[in-house]
Amino acid sequence: MRIGILLIGLMLCLAAACKQKAKEVTGKESLLEKISVLEKQLLAKGDASSDKEAAMALVETATEFAKAFPSDPKTPDLIFKAADVARGAKEYGKAVQLWGQLWRKHPDHPKAPMALFLQGFTFDSELRDANMASKYYKDFLETYPNDSLAPQVQQLLQVVEISPEDLIRQFESKQ
Repeated sequence: MRIGILLIGLMLCLAAACKQKAKEVTGKESLLEKISVLEKQLLAKGDASSDKEAAMALVETATEFAKAFPSDPKTPDLIFKAADVARGAKEYGKAVQLWGQLWRKHPDHPKAPMALFLQGFTFDSELRDANMASKYYKDFLETYPNDSLAPQVQQLLQVVEISPEDLIRQFESKQ
């Protein structure tokens, strides 16, 4: 009798676990499908700034996927893609945040160095914040000193705090 009750309890637990796993897979597939539809919508428009609503929906859906499935192999690429879309939609703060999430949570991912570089570059080129750009460029050189981007980052670090006018004067004086 006790063995029968134990077996019934075990079967109920297994059924619940299977149901939860099926729900998880369905949720994952649903989010990936939504991301795919939004990507197609944005590609049809040409860029993220022409359909900001779809762009931000893609960013939020990719963020939701990353939160729900942090160890899924697709997560780092989706975070990178979402950051790129956010930058295209001129949501620079969101882009910087997502790139930071990528290299901090997935430091060994192939796109992690680029994500860190893009944080600095966005502060440098779009937000015109030399102090933050320098910070991220220095973080890049500390974190990924042997990356193929390191020489370019070193050069950017040398000029990031120099005004465009002063750069032109320096260039002209060398001519």
